[in-house]
Amino acid sequence: MKLMQQTVESVFDDLGVGIMLHDPETGRIVGANSRVEELYGYTEAELSGRSVADYSATGDGFTQADIEARIQAAVDGEPQEFEWRIERADGERFWAAVRLAHTTLDGEDYVLTEVSDISARKHHQRVLDSEQAFMKQGLEALEDSFYLLAVDGTLQRWNATLAETLGYSDAELEELHALELFDEADQPTVEAAIAEVRETGSVIVEAAFCTADGELIPDEFTGTQLTDDHGTIQGIIGIGREISDRTERLDRLKTQEEMLRQFNQTVAKSIPFEEKVAELLEFGRGYMGVEQGFLTRINGDSQRIVVGVGPNQQLKTGADAPVSESYCRHTVSPDQAEPLVVTDAASDGWGDDPAYDRFGLGCYVGATITVDGEVTGTLCFADRGPVDAEFTEIQETFVELLAEWASYELERTEREAKYRRLTERISDAYYAVDTDFTVTYWNDTIADRLNVPREDVLNESLWDYFPEITDTVVEDRLREAMTTGEPTTCEYYYEPADYWTVLQIYPDDDGLAVISKDITDRKEYEQRLERSNERLQEFAYILSHDLQEPLRMVSSYIDLLESELGDDLDAETKEYMGFVVDGAERMRGMIDGLLEYSRVETDGKAFEPVDVEAVVDGVVDDLQLATAEADAEIIVGELPTVAADFDQLGQLFQNLLTNAIDHGGDGTTVEVTATETTQGVEFAVSDDGPGIPVDQQDEIFGLFDTGRDSDGTGIGLAVCERIVTRHDGKIRVESPPGEGTTFYITLPDN
Repeated sequence: MKLMQQTVESVFDDLGVGIMLHDPETGRIVGANSRVEELYGYTEAELSGRSVADYSATGDGFTQADIEARIQAAVDGEPQEFEWRIERADGERFWAAVRLAHTTLDGEDYVLTEVSDISARKHHQRVLDSEQAFMKQGLEALEDSFYLLAVDGTLQRWNATLAETLGYSDAELEELHALELFDEADQPTVEAAIAEVRETGSVIVEAAFCTADGELIPDEFTGTQLTDDHGTIQGIIGIGREISDRTERLDRLKTQEEMLRQFNQTVAKSIPFEEKVAELLEFGRGYMGVEQGFLTRINGDSQRIVVGVGPNQQLKTGADAPVSESYCRHTVSPDQAEPLVVTDAASDGWGDDPAYDRFGLGCYVGATITVDGEVTGTLCFADRGPVDAEFTEIQETFVELLAEWASYELERTEREAKYRRLTERISDAYYAVDTDFTVTYWNDTIADRLNVPREDVLNESLWDYFPEITDTVVEDRLREAMTTGEPTTCEYYYEPADYWTVLQIYPDDDGLAVISKDITDRKEYEQRLERSNERLQEFAYILSHDLQEPLRMVSSYIDLLESELGDDLDAETKEYMGFVVDGAERMRGMIDGLLEYSRVETDGKAFEPVDVEAVVDGVVDDLQLATAEADAEIIVGELPTVAADFDQLGQLFQNLLTNAIDHGGDGTTVEVTATETTQGVEFAVSDDGPGIPVDQQDEIFGLFDTGRDSDGTGIGLAVCERIVTRHDGKIRVESPPGEGTTFYITLPDN
């Protein structure tokens, strides 16, 4: 399990998703990355050997049999994608997107599982569905025409009353501008009213609807700005009604308008959540015609008033009571789909209820507060006396509207708190933007690096605050991630702060999360390395042209002298000429070795998966003649596949094996093996020869070190070290006196 855990972590930890390997026969976990431990709340040891049922919400129908069938399908070559309900070690449950696929590692079959937490997405969908249902319910509850216009006057939403009044279908209304709904003579008045509401915030205007049949229906319309948290107008919301029973309808319209305006203005204020709730409850007391408004939090069988507005001391802020003795226990009941409404408790059969005995409330309207799908409290209005008439649908809708908003705000606050705790653990520079590229998070690291305080940039447009990154690779990658929903990355030199960064960009439903790593040191090193490689290229040119030519001339003239004067040369002269030729050849070998050494970096190829055993087998074939002449034997063990330069890996083992044969003596046995370690794969090339003297071991990787009994150029082992260094590996030698020599090469297992 530990080795498999290391394999999974080394390959998959950077992906940001949970990755597991399952035994295809039993379904048990045999490997998992650290993200799985974070998601599931189990340690590596606790995960070992567990079945899927051990961490699934089996009570919700997510069974071992189901997952085993999916695992078998994956093993049979049918990748699986589905959603699963997971139960963490602490009992908390969350939704996950799961992908299963068959894979093979080191010749063993596994099922590779990818797990992504989609709780936020599921919740976002629930909130969206709830908001849409609420909007539809609210619109249809109105007897008057309800409409929502875009800033330019385009019709965006409407209720059934509007469509029925005009005689248009929904599809026909989607194609119309607001002006097209009115009599031609009234269109200038309506156009001026739209402009006025954009300018002043609200308007009341009279105009005649023109129905699909050409009938003119005089109506009075009210319009109100719909703005966001920053006060930016997003649209125009309003109500139209036929002008009859003017006083009654006008009062009703004003009340509804005031309700919409008050709600919109309050939620857009930059004040704490509790203060917003208090303002809305204060307004709601008058709107609902009751004495008390309150927001509660439920914890087990205890209920506490978080915000209470009104004279009832039992329902003031901070008061608490058992849930079993409150009206709210009925409000949060799973069987209660609509707001709980009590207009006259005594007459409606509540006389014997514990809540009536404790609080004595004559009327009550309450809706549930939910956070992440869990009921956490209620939002209510109540009075110790009954109401004279039943609460209207729009009043009930108002209570639901407040409860939905409070649920959203509490959930957002909790999500941001969790988000902040997680992001504070990130040591790199980190920021987040929403779908409009407005900055929503800015950690201390990036604030310090750019000298831009958090309070200055939050809620600002990224493009407006940092115009220098527009029309750059940064903008291209950010917009690409926002559009595709796929993570991406890029490198960028940010001139104002004089540093290089690599941006890791992760999209989600709320926008983008961006991690900025400072790679200035790496870039400077790469530039130095590039300059060094350029100098090496120049050096290689000198070696291959300027220095080789004199040697060729020496050899050529010696050959010429020998051919022209051969018969006249005495033995001593011929011997001296032989020394010259041997020296020239030796010098040529050293120059070739230097070229080989210098080109390790400059001529190296891109890394790719290389079967090391196949590479070594090829080298052994090439060395058959040398092996036979030395009566040597080469034994090759089972060797893995690593990411490497194929040609350089072959050169590495050829140099090492040649060295072992040359220095091992007649009849030597050379063995090549491999072992997996925490640093990667450690290869060993061993011989049983006389070994390397201790006083020479520290110098064997130096250029032109030939040892004391070698006819070589002394560059082979230096080239080996350079090749290993290029592969981010390490090479060392062990040679106890009289016990042979072993070269150890450690290469990353990536």
